[in-house]
Amino acid sequence: MNPAILLVDVASPNRDRLRSFLQTQNCDVIAAQDAEAAVLHCPRVQPDLVLLYDTLPDTSSFALCRQLKKDPLNQLTPVVLLKPSPDQWDIHRGQEAGATDIWAHPSSLWDMLQRIQTLLRLKTYMDEQARSALFSLAHSVDSKQNLRNGHSDLLLTYAGQLGKSLGLGDDDILELRLACWLHDVGKISVPQRILLKPGPLDAAETRIIRQHPVIGEQICAPLKSLRPILPVIRHHHERMDGSGYPDGLRGEAIPLKARILQVADIYDALTTDRPYREALPHNEALSILFAEAANGWLDSFVVAKFAQISKGREYFPLRGHTMLASYYA
Repeated sequence: MNPAILLVDVASPNRDRLRSFLQTQNCDVIAAQDAEAAVLHCPRVQPDLVLLYDTLPDTSSFALCRQLKKDPLNQLTPVVLLKPSPDQWDIHRGQEAGATDIWAHPSSLWDMLQRIQTLLRLKTYMDEQARSALFSLAHSVDSKQNLRNGHSDLLLTYAGQLGKSLGLGDDDILELRLACWLHDVGKISVPQRILLKPGPLDAAETRIIRQHPVIGEQICAPLKSLRPILPVIRHHHERMDGSGYPDGLRGEAIPLKARILQVADIYDALTTDRPYREALPHNEALSILFAEAANGWLDSFVVAKFAQISKGREYFPLRGHTMLASYYA
């Protein structure tokens, strides 16, 4: 995939020349000629790099950089400011605004390309490190949810098989698998006394734990590679009748991958031992899924497909103990 570069500069032959040159070097370049266009383009383009010239008539490059960096989606996006002859004060102001670097105008297009390629390689490395750290964090949450014996690993199996049976393509299955790993990462913000509570949650505890899909979305949002799964993370506790959370989506407004993950997640919880009950048998767990579909909570078609593929039982191993307070959490 070509790197996406947002080029913020007034319309000019120099801008057009740089844009054309970078496009010949396998970069996708989108131009914005004022602050409003730059702010609008960022969430649409999700650039790998922003080149921000100090030429805009409506604002300074420092002010616009500060504005862009306020958006959580842009936290890991490098923003480079370009000025004819930056001094130490410019460098200081750029750092305060959140700029990755401030460059004097390069002597040639090839010099510019070399700098851009170096920065993009660094961003790729940083994204890989951040993603690795995020998966480690998710694994930690999975483990602390009390010896759940590979909860997310089993979700990969359940949800993957269910997604394939519903006709999802390879890219969608990959996104679903990523969501299985990361859907509960927001629970890092939930106190362990709530996660470990061996029984139903009270109203205050419920309000706290119901924030985890939103927090998980916020944690994953800065990584461009994870943005396709943000709706799955945010909406895996919605219900078909609109009584779920955090947004009360209803029916097919709930992303299909979120509906798939939800069914697999609940089955996994039902078939796991708990301090106040033993793991439910496969058939009893399926009966509960069908009952919740009849109540308007789960997608009845997805539940029926899950029951169909689980007949052979090869993907449905026995589970160990957990202390998670509620499978609705």
